[in-house]
Amino acid sequence: MIASTKKVIDTQQKEALISLTALFFIEEHALLAKEQLDDAKKSLQALFLRTSGEEGMLRKLIDILKTTKNIQQSFANIANIITGIHRSIQTAETKITGLRELVDNLQVSAEENADFVGPFLSFSQEFMQKIGTFYRCVHEFLELKETEARHASIYRIARDARERLRQRLSGNLGAEAQGEEESRIKQEVISSFDYTDAENNYRYAKRDSQNKEKELRTLLREIKAMCQMAMNPKMREKADESEEKPLPKFDDVFARFSDALRKHPRLLQMKEPVLDLFKLYQHSFGIFSMDYSNLNKAIGTMMDNTDAYFVAKDEDKDIQAKRDKLSKIEGLIPFLERTAEALHEEDVETYPKFSKRISEIIAEKKSQWAHINEELLRSKVEADAELSTQM
Repeated sequence: MIASTKKVIDTQQKEALISLTALFFIEEHALLAKEQLDDAKKSLQALFLRTSGEEGMLRKLIDILKTTKNIQQSFANIANIITGIHRSIQTAETKITGLRELVDNLQVSAEENADFVGPFLSFSQEFMQKIGTFYRCVHEFLELKETEARHASIYRIARDARERLRQRLSGNLGAEAQGEEESRIKQEVISSFDYTDAENNYRYAKRDSQNKEKELRTLLREIKAMCQMAMNPKMREKADESEEKPLPKFDDVFARFSDALRKHPRLLQMKEPVLDLFKLYQHSFGIFSMDYSNLNKAIGTMMDNTDAYFVAKDEDKDIQAKRDKLSKIEGLIPFLERTAEALHEEDVETYPKFSKRISEIIAEKKSQWAHINEELLRSKVEADAELSTQM
């Protein structure tokens, strides 16, 4: 088709085909914010005017997508973490409810209740309160970190604006000042650009999030201490109270149960559900600790890309839609990196050959972009049609 007008294709034109294919795909599935997409389109227009065949446009597009992927991944991680904690709470509630029903059916004696059943149900109720508080605090911590990120962004903008003003007034404009009066006015202008409120708001927001973080760490220590009481004493970790205040003492329900089984053989009917709860309690600290660590990583991405984070959050609050976009971005990035390699293949010197080569790459089986290959092929057809009038 295009070979009749121009047989040889250069690197610049190859890059244009790949980039345009990606941009059509991105626009169709709304994978980037409008501002980012417009910027990418302008870069593509500039590509047609360049005489060199650099990979600047393609590399820039890959970098933008990677940043967007990280932000979308943070959304998915935060949602998965909160959902996972809630699911753990529901599982524990279901098992405790089942145990209460068994206790009612057994009609335990006063001695059985005093030796184990009563203390264990109280222990379980306290444990549920702690993990419920942990779940609530995770939500509050996320909200406080978002507030901190907003105020940090405002503070940086105000601080940088004041610094730019100071530099301008100390440059050519400042050099024009004559005498003490002009110097005084110049200094007042700089001083009047006050960002104290922005700085204070940021400081208070950071303090609030740090206090909530301390509360979460304390809760994790308490949950861990309770989990220790639901395991064999020989396998417990030695408590380290050297740096933080001592934890409250929790009932040793494992030892209680061991003693109660010897004294009250009828409680053997409760053994399996009780051991299931012991296992659940033991796992809880590890799971919640991992969730907390992953949450901080996801929040770190938000703090590093504050503007993009809130744009994405405002544009799309449906987590399922976010996961779909993330999946598409995760396929598009390796596709672009793979096609970037094709820019330097020497056996595709004409446009038709290169166009066919890109189609082959799109259709590669078991590729990381296999789940989007049909949409990519449609976008590539659009790119062919677009470029056929320009090349």
